Amino acid sequence: MPLWRPAAVSLHDYIASAGKTEYVRALAANPPGGGPNPNLLSFRNSGGLLRKGVCWWHSRFTRNALYLVYFEPEKPPPGPGEAKAVVRSVMKGSRVVMIPGYRCLADYSRDHRKVIQRMLERRQLHDGIVRFAWVNGLAGASSLPPASLAKLMAGIHRGLAFQGIMYVKFQTPGLDAHALLLTGARELPGGGLAVSYLDSNGIGEEVLEYRPGMDRLTLAAGSTGVPYPQRAGELARIHGVIRRFIREGRPEPPVHAGADDASGP
Repeated sequence: MPLWRPAAVSLHDYIASAGKTEYVRALAANPPGGGPNPNLLSFRNSGGLLRKGVCWWHSRFTRNALYLVYFEPEKPPPGPGEAKAVVRSVMKGSRVVMIPGYRCLADYSRDHRKVIQRMLERRQLHDGIVRFAWVNGLAGASSLPPASLAKLMAGIHRGLAFQGIMYVKFQTPGLDAHALLLTGARELPGGGLAVSYLDSNGIGEEVLEYRPGMDRLTLAAGSTGVPYPQRAGELARIHGVIRRFIREGRPEPPVHAGADDASGP
């Protein structure tokens, strides 16, 4: 597993590291000495429809931030309108976002938790009603024949070799489905994999084990299910945003409350 590192705190630092697998995985790793990771949101999954959480959107926001956000702590922090626009830009994932006045996502999200939570819940409503995202939560079995799970896990292992952070739907028994961010995998002696992941219900990186013969996986929190990779297209778009940003060699225009990013879900 990679050693932890802090987020980029300058444009030069960000351009030197942006999009690299080792960079985003180091951001996601647990910091030395334990405790919450300052590169992640300061609050866990909560709220949402029927108070069942917003894990899908919490995870997508986190992945977008790990790839697309850098900080400039010497600059004045954003006002309320700019703070809202920053949150909306991160959620959309269509641009690199500079956050002034802060050194890490945890501090920013602690100060603007209500704005971020409101955004996650609005996206949940929009995607559920307009895009029928709830149907996605019904697809996929929560356990598989061992040979099928072995094939699925082999594909995840291959995918993680070139994807920095993989979004997966973790299908649990019943109608509920969870979301995880897989951050790496290594082979275990005797077969199987140790897969590191971020869970919006936790505060840092955790590890699950897959062994041949299993028909489902068990998370550190005790939930069981099957991981199904999704949203690879979003990650490809993120990499495209980063390549364009680096090619232009300059920061994008500042985010303002009246910009396009400040309207729409």
